[in-house]
Amino acid sequence: MSFNIKLPEKKLYIILILCAIIICLNSIEVMMNVKDIELYEEWISNQEDIEDYELYVTWNLSYYFIKIIIPMVFGIYTYFASKYIRINRIYVYIWSILLLVSFIISLIELKFDSIFYYISILSYIILIFTLLYLIKFINNRENS
Repeated sequence: MSFNIKLPEKKLYIILILCAIIICLNSIEVMMNVKDIELYEEWISNQEDIEDYELYVTWNLSYYFIKIIIPMVFGIYTYFASKYIRINRIYVYIWSILLLVSFIISLIELKFDSIFYYISILSYIILIFTLLYLIKFINNRENS
C-alpha cells in the first residue's frame, strides 16, 4: 500500500536551500577552475598532445553539469511535489539512491585543498539525512 503525505514546509525549505548551496558551490568552483591558468597548465601536462583551451573548458563544464544535474532536478521535483502532488516511500528511496550516487561522485574528486569541496560534502550529508528522516515521518503518519 502506498501512503502519500504532504511534504512538510520546513523540510521543503531545508531541501531547497541545501540543493541551492550545492549548485552555487559547484558553480563558483567551476568558474575558478576555468579561469585559473595554473590549473589549465597542469591539465595540459597530464594530457598527451592536447593543448586546446576550449576542450579544457568543455570538459570542466560537462563535469559541472554531471555534478549538478541530480541536485537541480531533485530541488525542482521536490518543489512541485510539495505544491501539487504528495510524496511517499518510493520518492524517498529513489532520491536517496540518486543523491548517494551524486555524493559518491563528489567524494571521489578528493579536492582536499578546496573549501567548496568540504561544504558540498557536508551539504550532501545533511540532504541525505533530511531525506531519510522523511521515511520516519511517513511511518509516523501511516501509524497514526
